[in-house]
Amino acid sequence: MMKIDATANQHTVREAKSSLRVAIWSVAWGGAVALGASAAVHLPAPKLLVGIAALIIYSGISLGTILAYVRWFKVLDEMQRKIQLETMAMTLGALWMAFGGLLILNAAEIIYIDRWEVSLLVLLAGLGMAVGSMRMLKS
Repeated sequence: MMKIDATANQHTVREAKSSLRVAIWSVAWGGAVALGASAAVHLPAPKLLVGIAALIIYSGISLGTILAYVRWFKVLDEMQRKIQLETMAMTLGALWMAFGGLLILNAAEIIYIDRWEVSLLVLLAGLGMAVGSMRMLKS
């Protein structure tokens, strides 16, 4: 009986560490979107150079975020994985709807999409994942 409790405790510790890594990488990802877009506007260096550097940094952070999510998914049990997968699907759908709507409104010149609006989409993704985590805690 003690061995089962120790294994469950190790699993919980691994899940907590993995969740923290996902949170850190997600914040870095959101920050990379906002800072990369701001750097291209506010730095006195050539925009092409700043844009390429920001894109390379953003791509590296994005890859790190994806890998953190994959590792986190492997730590979750089957029920948690199912809940998070449903949440990710709903979040992706909401992001596509929001981004598509922004593009249509931008094309119709009703609004202008700025770097801050794009950063809000990252916030929407984080909010969707937080809702999934709360659903997981309830079950």
